Order: sequence, then C-alpha cells, then structure tokens
Amino acid sequence: MGLFILMGCVDMGSEQKTDDNPTGSVSFSSDIQPVFDLSCATSGCHRAGHSTSLDLSGGSSYSNLVNVESKNYAPLKLVEPGKSKDSVLYLKIMGNSKTGSKMPPGGTLSDASTTKIRNWITEGAENN
Repeated sequence: MGLFILMGCVDMGSEQKTDDNPTGSVSFSSDIQPVFDLSCATSGCHRAGHSTSLDLSGGSSYSNLVNVESKNYAPLKLVEPGKSKDSVLYLKIMGNSKTGSKMPPGGTLSDASTTKIRNWITEGAENN
C-alpha cells in the first residue's frame, strides 16, 4: 500500500469544481471519497489490481491511507491525522518536492477539493 507507483495515471478532468461545504466539518464519505472516485480510482490509477497497489476506491481507501506508513517516504504516513503538512496525500496533491511528482498527473484538483482534503486531515481524518 505504498504511494510509490503513482506515475502514468491521467487526470480525466471529471472532478466537480464545486465547494458544497466551504467552512463546515469535512465528511470522508460525502466530501473526500467522491474526490477519490472521480480523480483517482476511476481514472484508472488507484483501484484494486492496478500496479500502484494503492486502492482509493470506496470501501478500501480509508484503511489504505490513514495511519499507513508510506513505503517511499517513510517515516511519513500517507495520512497522518491532524497533520496535513506531514501527510503524503496532501504533499502529493500540493506538489511538494520531498514527495516526488504532483498528483494527479497531468492536472490538478480544484482548490475546493484540495482544501477539503487538507481540512479533513487537519480535523483528524475521521472515517465519517
């Protein structure tokens, strides 16, 4: 469950550009999983059986991310609850040089989605 083979995926450009909950608490099932579904899992990269070995599809993504040490960027965790700036997921979507290439390849998430992911991690990365 590493974040080591994240290259070669293509941003399908299908992510919605809305911000339904700009200031409230972030829900994993309502706010975060839909981003993964549209921009990560269904784009062909982060789904079961793919060479990335990081499945972000519904029912798998939470346990594959939260408190899981990154194989490539250890001792960092893929998602460190309460610490977005120490979480590989957030660093990858922001394009931080210490975690390699920016995700998704060939595109970016909307500002609203990036903010939701950051806030979800900062709020404790709850499975809600």
